[in-house]
Amino acid sequence: MGEVDVEVGGILRMDGQETKLALNEGGSLFVHITKSQQGSDTGMFTCHIRGLDIKNIESGLLGLGAIDPYFELSKKFVDPDHGISRWHVVYRSEHILNSINPYWNPFEIDVDRLCNGDCPGKELKIAVWDHENWGEDRWLAEVEVSVAELQKSVTKGGNASRDNALRVEDANEEVMGLLVVLKAGVVA
Repeated sequence: MGEVDVEVGGILRMDGQETKLALNEGGSLFVHITKSQQGSDTGMFTCHIRGLDIKNIESGLLGLGAIDPYFELSKKFVDPDHGISRWHVVYRSEHILNSINPYWNPFEIDVDRLCNGDCPGKELKIAVWDHENWGEDRWLAEVEVSVAELQKSVTKGGNASRDNALRVEDANEEVMGLLVVLKAGVVA
């Protein structure tokens, strides 16, 4: 792919602390640097999510196509000096072939990476995407939550229960499916 040399101090002095760098063998690398913000929470955040009734946007051959969904978990970053807010992907699931009811693998992530050690109220976003073998993946829908809301949304009725499921919506606020939280918690 290539490589690039970068000076961190130069990026830290930029508005938004973000830049696009050209790789020496073609392509680009987007770099965003933030100052460390340590909270008091430590440990690993463990989570398991599955999708239900994710809207099929694939037409496929003879109308028989199906989506290949995956999700991205992002944390919100607000630059205190410039007021610019951005979402930073901290986890990306595997994509599940041809499924409107994907059952993704459980995952864990260090709370420092997830929420800078300040978890309960940290703003998070779960975005559902359709994986494409050719061309760009397609965004389907998203939901904004906090770590505390994820923990409160853990299902009590099994992996197909819709009772506490999170609704993922598109840009027009149309419900594009549900996310069932099977497990969510911080383990020291």
